[in-house]
Amino acid sequence: METITLKENALLLEKHIEKVKGQFTLNDAAAITGVPVEQARESLNELMSKYICHLQVSENGDLIYDFGSSPTRRGEKSFAEILDGIKEWLWKAFKVFFKAWITVTLVVYFVIFVLLLIALVVAMTAANKDDNKKSSGGGAIFRLIGDVFYAIFRWNTISGGTYYERDQYGQPYKHYKPVESQIFKTNSTDPKAKKNFISAVYDFVFGPPRVEIAPFENQKEVAAYARQNKGVMILPEFKALAGWNNDEAQEFMTDCIARFNGSAEISTNAVLYADFYDLTRSKTQAQDGKIEWYWNEYEPEYELTGNTTGKNVGIIAMNGFNLIFASLCLIDAIDTIYNGKVGLFTEMIEPYVVLYGLGVVPFLFSTIFFLVPVLRYFSLIPKRRKRRLNNIRKRLVKVIYQQGVSKDLSLDEIVSQVNQGDVEKLSKPEVQSMMSKLIIDWGGEAIPQDDGTVRYQFIQLRDELQEIQNIRASRDGKSDLGNIYMDIGKL
Repeated sequence: METITLKENALLLEKHIEKVKGQFTLNDAAAITGVPVEQARESLNELMSKYICHLQVSENGDLIYDFGSSPTRRGEKSFAEILDGIKEWLWKAFKVFFKAWITVTLVVYFVIFVLLLIALVVAMTAANKDDNKKSSGGGAIFRLIGDVFYAIFRWNTISGGTYYERDQYGQPYKHYKPVESQIFKTNSTDPKAKKNFISAVYDFVFGPPRVEIAPFENQKEVAAYARQNKGVMILPEFKALAGWNNDEAQEFMTDCIARFNGSAEISTNAVLYADFYDLTRSKTQAQDGKIEWYWNEYEPEYELTGNTTGKNVGIIAMNGFNLIFASLCLIDAIDTIYNGKVGLFTEMIEPYVVLYGLGVVPFLFSTIFFLVPVLRYFSLIPKRRKRRLNNIRKRLVKVIYQQGVSKDLSLDEIVSQVNQGDVEKLSKPEVQSMMSKLIIDWGGEAIPQDDGTVRYQFIQLRDELQEIQNIRASRDGKSDLGNIYMDIGKL
């Protein structure tokens, strides 16, 4: 009997993608390649791990694997994504360059500061040379110098830990803890008030880092949820966990099926679900990822500086002084070089040193120092607008998923539910506009009533959630591996 490897069979299917416009049933795959149905299923899973795939269920309960007529590799970047990557790389390169420039500038002032402190130490030593008591003041001063020096070269402005902030709409979001000042201690409980001043300078220019989702966090969340729910999941549960729209959730679902050696199945009532039986074979679930619903994960704010008002005022004052001083030096040097008039600075220092060393370089530095946050402010406007809409979407999805499964919802009921608590109060038009998009994404309908109002109905969601509960109830849910049959280490 002829045999064929899994990889060879997957390659055979891949060659037929364009001929069948990328759509296969399990039986199509078996007929095209001539292999048993179960091997065809494994080959389709192999293709799903390689290409983006959408799963469809026909009215007769058949499962269709849709790779598209021109399949897209998972992780393949579009031109827009490549362009965004280039922009991100250039921004990172500029940040490194300008942070180095800030560091050098701070070091210059730091050296002057050290010289003044050394002079102070010498004066204190001379004044107390007959004092028989041993003083620890000099050591404290040098420790202070060391703390400042260390802070200057510590470009990372966060400590690694996180805490929760509330934005202007009352919504909680994760925020990185900044590096605390080792010099100026405060009793304030606000982490921003404790922020190292040098870190505040860097954040003034480039903004504080936003808390990002850790790599594969969503995949770990799915694995944990599947293991707690007898290894089966439906598409709405993927959406409720990760927040994807319908197309993104389908791509994510097929990625997880391929990643965790699962399978796409159709129930007797024609509901598509993912079966992760292998994940349920477990020794321990103590280290599983944390399960957090999409609506409990508000997006972090896009902050301009993440500093207290006092720190920002101090930074503006310092750089404003440098800018004014550099401008005066430029005027003085140009007047001397081109008009022959000796000025205040050029009388003591060579004119071209004043022009470039005290004029051009610090003037450019101070101008860029102010210009970058101004440009960032305008770039943050559309991002903040999009973030607000995304967070509104979370609040509405929560109502749909938790209450739309048990009853039809009126617009007034939805508005009342999403406005509970100390959060931004949404108007009816805002809720209605967002619901017009969500009913498409969640398979709902807007049903006009005789009184002119509308009720939102999510029958498909109810049926799918009821079906997956029935499937789980039919499984024993046992994950015990049983007694050890063989231990290689004890042979």
